[in-house]
Amino acid sequence: MKYFLILFLSIISSVHSFAQNEIIDKEIHSDFYKTQFTGLYIYNPETKEEVYSYNADKYFTPASNTKIFTLYTAMKTLGDSIPAFKYKILGDELHIEGTGDPTFLNPIYKNTRVLDFLKNNGTKIVFHWNNFDEESFLPGWTWDDFRKDYAPERSQFPIHENIVSISRSGNSISTFPAYFKDLTEIKEMPEPRNFYENKFYIGNRKRYEKVPFIVNEDVIEKSLSQIVGKPVDMVKTNISSDYKIYYSEKADNIYKVMMENSDNFLAEHLLLLISSTLPGKLSATEAIDYSRNNFLKGLKQQPEWYDGSGLSRYNLFTPQSFVQVLEKLYNEFPEERLFSIFPNGGKTGTIKNRYRDTKEPYIFAKTGTLSHIVSLSGYIITKSGKTLIFSLLNNNSTKDLTLVRNQNEKLLKLVRDNY
Repeated sequence: MKYFLILFLSIISSVHSFAQNEIIDKEIHSDFYKTQFTGLYIYNPETKEEVYSYNADKYFTPASNTKIFTLYTAMKTLGDSIPAFKYKILGDELHIEGTGDPTFLNPIYKNTRVLDFLKNNGTKIVFHWNNFDEESFLPGWTWDDFRKDYAPERSQFPIHENIVSISRSGNSISTFPAYFKDLTEIKEMPEPRNFYENKFYIGNRKRYEKVPFIVNEDVIEKSLSQIVGKPVDMVKTNISSDYKIYYSEKADNIYKVMMENSDNFLAEHLLLLISSTLPGKLSATEAIDYSRNNFLKGLKQQPEWYDGSGLSRYNLFTPQSFVQVLEKLYNEFPEERLFSIFPNGGKTGTIKNRYRDTKEPYIFAKTGTLSHIVSLSGYIITKSGKTLIFSLLNNNSTKDLTLVRNQNEKLLKLVRDNY
């Protein structure tokens, strides 16, 4: 009798599961999705069971969903605060070496700890400018993003997000950092910056511009000297091994902004910060390799992973690999902390204006957008009380991407309501 009861319950469960999946199948095979490449994977972390799978082992360009891998690697590697720089004090000289900390004079953060330390220690700064040899941009980035404030250069010691803020009032110009004022003029030009040099323009019809600057030794030396009010000497030697580390912002404050705002600059520099804890020079490649070798060995499909932000068109990930890393995050860190870092549907970040049909958030997920690409991966709480992990990736769409997001929202509401 007991055997037949178990068999009966198993049959009922299978029938229910089939009916649930049939609802999703009907939606995902609709005419809307036919002209694009779509993948969906849903997983129950409590029962360790696959809930739904469609093209889950196929590779997609994920856009900013790449930041999920960056987040996991950072949370596994960095402590509770971000290393601002390595330093030692020799007589009246403050010797420093950059770690890639993206928060120095970043307008998002009001913490002045680093600035105060640089101003108040030593009569001169000796900057060891010798620990970052990679290109400022990473493979697969779009070349014409050079003038976009979402794609500033990477560097070992970012200042003000490596962006110059230009303000115009009549014929008067002001910039921050102030170093760039003499390199800026009021003039109508096709682009706000020359491609090969730090020469900037603001038109008569604009009052404000934010433009990435080219990072080089001279810019850092002169900008930093003006900012801290003391001489800065640039040297090519490494800082000696008996250095200390000065810390800046709380790590979760970086993670939260990166995920909620999809901040590319923070994501790229998190990889450099990770590499600053490893032997050798700052390197995104080294950080990615370290993550592969130490945290990602068990993935069913290893990603083609090229950057921290997802700007690279070379990145290729599968829905299943995203879900595997999301499960690692879910198992290894407190849910409350994790859900506070991810965008909350209807409440925060890039999904603040979506998934608003309930009082409390039920979607905690990272968006991703490039031309013809829409991605969303994270956690969904269903009406039955289950927490499911999902990854929904859309590539090669020629539709208005707002329509794709609308259709994805409809699809995920079906998941919420039927599982």
